[in-house]
Amino acid sequence: MIRRIWLFFCLVLLASAQVREAGNSSSDISALTTSIDPDSKAVVFSGNARLSDGKILLEADEIRYIYATGVAIATGHVSLTRGPERVLAEKMTYRRRDQTYDIEQVRIGQFPYYVSGQSATGNPDHITVREAELSVREPGPFQPTLVADTLTYIAGKEITAEGAHLGIGQSQPLSLPHFSHRLNLPLASYLSLSAGYRSSLGLFGEAGLHVPVTSGTKLGGTLGIYSARGVMIGPSGHYEVMRGDHEMVGDLRSGFINDHGDKLSDVIGRPVPENRGYVQWWHAQDLTDHLRVTTQLNYWEDSEILRDFKPREFFRIQEPDNYLQAVYTGNNYFLTFFTRAQPNDFQRIQQRLPELRFDLMPVAMGGGFYGDFQASFSALRETPPGSGGPTVKSDRLDAYYAVRRPLTHEDWFSFTPIAGARVTHYNRATGGRANYTRLLGEFGFDAELRTSAVSEYRNDTWRINGIRHLFTPRLAYRFVPQADKGRAFIPAIDNRTFNTYLPPIGLGDTRNIDDLGPTNVLRVGLDNTWQTRADDYGSRDLLVLNLANDFRFSRSPGQRTASDLHGFLAFMPTSWLQFDCYERLATQDFTVQEFNTGMTLRDGDAWSLRFASHFLRQDINEYILQYEQRINEVHDVLLKLHYDARLHRFNEQAFGLRQNLGNTWSVEYLVTVYDGPRRESDFGFNIAVEALGF
Repeated sequence: MIRRIWLFFCLVLLASAQVREAGNSSSDISALTTSIDPDSKAVVFSGNARLSDGKILLEADEIRYIYATGVAIATGHVSLTRGPERVLAEKMTYRRRDQTYDIEQVRIGQFPYYVSGQSATGNPDHITVREAELSVREPGPFQPTLVADTLTYIAGKEITAEGAHLGIGQSQPLSLPHFSHRLNLPLASYLSLSAGYRSSLGLFGEAGLHVPVTSGTKLGGTLGIYSARGVMIGPSGHYEVMRGDHEMVGDLRSGFINDHGDKLSDVIGRPVPENRGYVQWWHAQDLTDHLRVTTQLNYWEDSEILRDFKPREFFRIQEPDNYLQAVYTGNNYFLTFFTRAQPNDFQRIQQRLPELRFDLMPVAMGGGFYGDFQASFSALRETPPGSGGPTVKSDRLDAYYAVRRPLTHEDWFSFTPIAGARVTHYNRATGGRANYTRLLGEFGFDAELRTSAVSEYRNDTWRINGIRHLFTPRLAYRFVPQADKGRAFIPAIDNRTFNTYLPPIGLGDTRNIDDLGPTNVLRVGLDNTWQTRADDYGSRDLLVLNLANDFRFSRSPGQRTASDLHGFLAFMPTSWLQFDCYERLATQDFTVQEFNTGMTLRDGDAWSLRFASHFLRQDINEYILQYEQRINEVHDVLLKLHYDARLHRFNEQAFGLRQNLGNTWSVEYLVTVYDGPRRESDFGFNIAVEALGF
């Protein structure tokens, strides 16, 4: 009897020593009761048995530990935890020497992914599950699910599967022989369903889906069926690939339809063709540590294709851009290759075929002087939309150099005089000349005065803990003698565009170099910011008020000495209120030329109210109201009103209900009524289903 008791204590001590070996003081084994199995030379830990092994914690009803081999056999409510990962099973064999394990009836997960299966084998790096089922968030009838013959879960990084099927709930109609998915990306980066009625489209149904095919790459397509138009279909895809420290990302959308409905005319009055389509592709890639390439393709068969079928995308970008850009980043310079083409013949584009540009960052020249330099070559082409006229061509060499000398006093005053020159050579000149060279000089300065004042005013209601006022007057002056010379010989491709804001006045910053006007201007600005101490750290802005005005000593025809006064106001006294305002005021007669406002009120995620107005004299006078109210955890109501005060009508009235299904899907029911002459329907009812970011 004494021999058995002695053997029992020796085995317990050996087992405890085994789990504490290799200098790992965090390892331990414990239970409510302990016994010995002499036949297998195992110590049996029963009742809330726990084995900690470094970062791994193994818990079970019973753990049998074989000290000779370092193997632990856990049975009954088995749980293995490592950081945020958790494995549940009925039985597990765990080997301490290499931290590998075999599991029966396994469940494993790390939010938002959960996996179950018949059996599994694993190690600290990955676990392979057989007859596996993966679900996003908790399993349920509306949750995305994937079943597979074998599924490998690489901790915190990736999921791969063989013989997989993807679907919703208990239905997995999509077969994926090989499946790979990075855990830092959504399982379905694009998944949407939409159905309803619009008078211009008839009854319609739309669907879009991306599914993982390789790590970081998702392919799929879009399908739209319109009773008044036909069927639109097109491939799509999204990819995010890392190769070492280099990134490659991109996105593709497309759609093609034989449209048998009322297509009307495009923006230049031509009949819209029957065969219609679009392709949108964006790509960015790091070729080396210093070279990055980005490109964007927007090919539209006609100007109205997105407006008719994808109005949300159209109102975001109404004039498609197409370009390719490669930027090489040196130690103190950028070398840029840029080309912009015109695949769509319904818009005017300043094509660059191509443009090669060199930008040198400011270089210290000694004595406090700094030099700036930029140069470019551009092969410019501009073709009017349709057949509206001949193509204008211009091959242009351009260079700019400036010297500046900052003069500062402590941290509150700075004055920087500037002297620069810009030379531009046109190889295809106009006005009877084969070429033309223009040399311009620039003189000016930038000055600012930074002041501040502090008040210890407190207001607990608005959570104000002291107020600091930052006041910064700014002056900028530029004089370019005869900036408008040579206009008769310059092909005006990079010319002035419509803009209600103050343009850049520096000769090196001006983009409309083919259409320069007289430049002898003084810009006066007053920047004001009121801040208070933030609750956590630093400060937060309460009020921002900025004013700016130009005084022109040389003027183009029709210009006045003083420009409009531009003012911006932002008021953010608390997290639930924000007000912003932009105003442009004619200083001669104090008439308002432009006035835009926006005010947002919110109560957390319970409700939000947004009111906005846009006024542009003789063009726009409209008011927009948007309201969202949460009814409960599942339902929200939506309201949008868009009123045109010039024409006394509601351009848009939208009433909707949003529903949350299982924290996975957002279902939106929306009724929209339009007024006024427009391509869009005067009435629409839409049901849209979108994934909530899984």
